[in-house]
Amino acid sequence: MESKHITAIVTVDNLAACRAFYKDLLGLQVSYDADHYLGVRAGAPGAPELGFMSRDAMAPHAFDGGGISFVIEVADADREHARLAAAGATFVQPPTDQPWGYRSCMLNDPNGIVVIVGHRIAMAVEYQANVR
Repeated sequence: MESKHITAIVTVDNLAACRAFYKDLLGLQVSYDADHYLGVRAGAPGAPELGFMSRDAMAPHAFDGGGISFVIEVADADREHARLAAAGATFVQPPTDQPWGYRSCMLNDPNGIVVIVGHRIAMAVEYQANVR
């Protein structure tokens, strides 16, 4: 398959809460905004996107809150942690150095999705052989 773009779409029960979290709190760019669908991206048009949609006939079941994580890479995870905490975000993990080469903090979105906000750091030797 020769793909040109990929968008993960999550069916949710509260699109307004998603909009408040991803657009207002995190500050992601909105690519599409309608009463039934919200598209967000972290970059210029053409950057990878996340989509959130209300239940409908094509997607009658909402995400149940487990087993999915989104990673948003930033310039400085500590600075974003401070900014988000000042805005009222509740974190499940403060900024932490991970041996796979990431300094990150974690919070949950309104649907229970784990959102990892981090930046790259030196990777531990035992993880370097896994990079492709």
